[in-house]
Amino acid sequence: MKANAPLIEAPASDASHKYDTLGYVDAYDAVLNCDYAFVAYKETDSNGDWRVRIRSSQTAGAVFEPTAMRSKARETAAQGKPWFQWGYSFDPSAGDPRCIQFRVHVAGGQASEIEMFVQLRKADGTADAAKSVRFGWPA
Repeated sequence: MKANAPLIEAPASDASHKYDTLGYVDAYDAVLNCDYAFVAYKETDSNGDWRVRIRSSQTAGAVFEPTAMRSKARETAAQGKPWFQWGYSFDPSAGDPRCIQFRVHVAGGQASEIEMFVQLRKADGTADAAKSVRFGWPA
């Protein structure tokens, strides 16, 4: 494997779907001696319908359908919140500082960005530095 090669990639486009990579992040959990990798991509059907997907090497991912994001973004903005979680998440607890969240950032009542946020553990079980990648919501 090449140095710095992604650990996971978007699928290859075919006759029925076009895939465009939007973001990638990976992190290492020293307690489990395991790499986690996440890739986000836009999936467009041959009829033009599209969605954003996040695929993970170790966990479940997420699917962001435009209609569902429109509704949730409006609700989130009405509550005065800057973002909402969507899809799989692993939230920190008293005994485990790991945090994996897929966040949809909101501006003007609409989805504006997606963030893949990952914080895993050092060998002593404490939280390692967080890693995050954000990319614009496709138009």
